[in-house]
Amino acid sequence: MNPYESDPSRIPANDPYSDIPAYGRYLPQSNDFRIDRTHIKSCTEESLRYWASVLDLCDETVRIYPADDDGRDVFALGSVIVKSSHLHNTSIQDKVDYTYADLNETQAIALARGVLDDIKIPEIYFHGKINGCSVIIQERIPGVALNVAWPYLSHTQKTSFKEQARRILRRLYAIKPATGQHQGGQHVVPDPEILTNDRINPLEKEILITTLGTDTDIGFVHNDLTMSNCIANNDKIIGIIDWEMAGFFGWHTAAEIHSRIRTPQRESFVTAKLSEETLRDMMFWNDLYQHEDAAGP
Repeated sequence: MNPYESDPSRIPANDPYSDIPAYGRYLPQSNDFRIDRTHIKSCTEESLRYWASVLDLCDETVRIYPADDDGRDVFALGSVIVKSSHLHNTSIQDKVDYTYADLNETQAIALARGVLDDIKIPEIYFHGKINGCSVIIQERIPGVALNVAWPYLSHTQKTSFKEQARRILRRLYAIKPATGQHQGGQHVVPDPEILTNDRINPLEKEILITTLGTDTDIGFVHNDLTMSNCIANNDKIIGIIDWEMAGFFGWHTAAEIHSRIRTPQRESFVTAKLSEETLRDMMFWNDLYQHEDAAGP
């Protein structure tokens, strides 16, 4: 099968994501839902009513990622991606406040666009509260998520994608924080309650606390560059999504977060009786921050 097939009608039944054909694949169609651009980044009463009407269209039929009770579901609504917890039990909606996460994603994207002019980065159309829920609505990038294409790629193609991702990391890391604004170990828009509001897991908290103030070289990192956040086509990374965890971190701190938290851990599959070849393929992305010629970028 073509790894970059994005037409849902052509996905074979044995594809790992055949039950959610819209997950990680997008082929624009003429009848796709498209936003009214007059409401972009507007929070007037009229615009809020409009964005609420968009949210009303997000039901189980367009949900591509159901989150836990304290997270946000992800919806693929035509040409847009929507993140919201509005389908959850109203008594537990927004247990985690994503206001800072959405502000962070918006400003991180603005930074990334300055150096990734050849990579598609989603436009943020709206972020704010709708009926008590933190909602973010953004552009949906055409193509196929790398994790979806992965089973159909050769080892040579996989190696090429890793090297492309490493070059993207280095380009981003060249962005340095303004003097006095960041001491490292912080998101672009620091969340004052990041260590207590359950947005990150305990191990990530431990890493951030341990390395705070110890990194001597700080740069801008996506901080969640998993295969699912890389959009691919024709053997190229053409887009990067999900910037809410981006920030200014030391290279080794970012590497530790990536290898220990963002990617699969071998010990989690001890009882799964998987072959060594399968395990190595699953862990292929874990060493993204490691380079043969240097300890850093």
